[in-house]
Amino acid sequence: MRLSRSILPVGLAALTLASCGPSKVAQCNAFADVINQAQVFKDEFETEIDSFTQQAQGAESLGDIQTAATQYISAVEKVVVSIDGMVTSLGELELADEQLSQYRDGYAEIISGSATELNVAGEAMQLVANAESETDLSNVLEEFQGKANNAFTNLQTLSQNEATLVNDINTYCGAEVPIGTEETAPAAPADE
Repeated sequence: MRLSRSILPVGLAALTLASCGPSKVAQCNAFADVINQAQVFKDEFETEIDSFTQQAQGAESLGDIQTAATQYISAVEKVVVSIDGMVTSLGELELADEQLSQYRDGYAEIISGSATELNVAGEAMQLVANAESETDLSNVLEEFQGKANNAFTNLQTLSQNEATLVNDINTYCGAEVPIGTEETAPAAPADE
């Protein structure tokens, strides 16, 4: 079951604070709603990247490689637009709770960094897409690999930072199921 509001109310006492402004629970829920948007475009991006990978692996000519590269660039551009929209939504999110406000700013910084690194990877792939001959392609491969590898390394670090921050947010908000995940049946122990 998809949890659009994965933050659980902490009791009626928290709800009675509404007269003093939005409760922590309400703010956590609003924050979770924005963060959960990411799962949709991350899933779409992964699907498009899987398609790119299959197309690139089956490439038999420079034209096939360029088509795959263009598909990758398009997927990157699409997810970056989604990230930019999410950063805007985060900026518009009114959070009176100082800790949540700091978490929001940190999350916006992380996903903005991810957008930057995805753009770097897209620019690297543009080198491949622009190759006019196999010789040109050979000449840009080293530059492509350097830029792409650096971007992917940075993306992995940002992803780890995002996971840590989301865990901190969940702990602060008292969430039982992490924001951006789905509730699933518990896995069987490894020894069974």
